[in-house]
Amino acid sequence: MTNKLPLLTLWAAVALGGCIDNTGLPPPPAPAPAPAVAPTPAPAPVVIPAPVPAPAPYVPGTGSLPVAQAALSAMPQGNSATVTVALDAGQPVLQMTTPATTAFTPGNFVGGGTGNKVIVGFDGFDGLKLSDMASVEVDMKPIVGGASNFYMNFLVDLDCVKDEDASVLTLADIRVRRRVLVWIPGAGVLQPDGYTRYSVASTDSAWLIVGTPALGMGVNPTGPATPLTNWTGGAASCLVDGISGDGGLPRNLTVPACVTNAGLPATASAQCSLPNKAALLILGDSVTLVSKQVQVKRLKIKDREITFQ
Repeated sequence: MTNKLPLLTLWAAVALGGCIDNTGLPPPPAPAPAPAVAPTPAPAPVVIPAPVPAPAPYVPGTGSLPVAQAALSAMPQGNSATVTVALDAGQPVLQMTTPATTAFTPGNFVGGGTGNKVIVGFDGFDGLKLSDMASVEVDMKPIVGGASNFYMNFLVDLDCVKDEDASVLTLADIRVRRRVLVWIPGAGVLQPDGYTRYSVASTDSAWLIVGTPALGMGVNPTGPATPLTNWTGGAASCLVDGISGDGGLPRNLTVPACVTNAGLPATASAQCSLPNKAALLILGDSVTLVSKQVQVKRLKIKDREITFQ
């Protein structure tokens, strides 16, 4: 029964504590890798647009708004024009002077003008609705050169939202969204102190607008002048501190692209327009080189009176 011997031998090996050595066998195959799973993309961030800031409300007041020499010294002037607080009979007054000089190199004004022009801006009128600007009064006395070429500019934002971004707008763009109104005083009333009081109401035919469309107004300088109540630029229109793009106002020379020896095209950046106050008192213009000097004792816009110290 030789055919049973291997089985008995195997049983004996197990009974004696032996084991079967399988180290010589090939290793089991490695498990197949799991298929790659593409990561779930993160959801796109929700972009919440920044809210448009509400316009700063105009705060009415009947008290005076004093203007000191320090404030005047910080205001850019047109070429060699100067402005200072002087004394007249011991009382501080605003003194505006344009000397007779040769023409300057174009580049100080947005439009390339070469003349001398005093430009004095006043705080306190940003946000004043145009429909509420019922009246303006100014007490002025000519010292040199008579009373001509003395006037006021008012910068108007058509929707009063004040969302204009000068870095993306051109001069042409800003001239559409903001307009400059002009009041040129006519006949005045001589006061006991020697100053002449010039007055205008919103219903007087004494207002002009720079550029077109005219929005119901007469176009500066050809006219004819019209009442401010003719305005068709919208009931929301208000005075605004900021840029205007006006060619006769100072250029922003801190922007390298705006520094040229010529007038700027309408396609130039709105950043080339230096910000101004909403209400501007002006002597001379960007092409005038005549010697003139006036003193201003008092200015009143609506219910706010401006004095000097």
